[in-house]
Amino acid sequence: MKKIIIIVLVLLVAGGGAYFFLGSKKPESVEAAPEEKKLVIQERHYVRLDTITVTLFQDDAVAGLYTAALTLEIADPSQRSAVSAASSRLRDAMLRDLHGLVERRKTIEIPLDAVKHRMRATATRELGADVVVDLFVENVLRKDQVPKDG
Repeated sequence: MKKIIIIVLVLLVAGGGAYFFLGSKKPESVEAAPEEKKLVIQERHYVRLDTITVTLFQDDAVAGLYTAALTLEIADPSQRSAVSAASSRLRDAMLRDLHGLVERRKTIEIPLDAVKHRMRATATRELGADVVVDLFVENVLRKDQVPKDG
């Protein structure tokens, strides 16, 4: 039993000596552990815009209505006041652009991405690229007027 204890002690001392002589360097073949990446969740800020409705005309008569519900994503919550201050100007510009878009496509279905692209470009033009991050089209409704017989 004493021989086993002595052999274990010799091996421990020899191993420690080897560590002392070789230094505490890491073997070159072992790669450094990757650093943990922290997940950063960016906070988003939204401003719901008033619903925009444009009237569609055909031959000097009302042919229908086109309504869009939009939400604007802004870069910083402090910019809500800038959006609020420019809301009338923004709404007028969006009405003009939406009317121009649907008026040219009276009988053609309008893709949502075309509406989104057009309204986001309008918001960026009116408010600035530093304010507008994105624009979301929540809902669109096209209601065509049924012609009366008679």
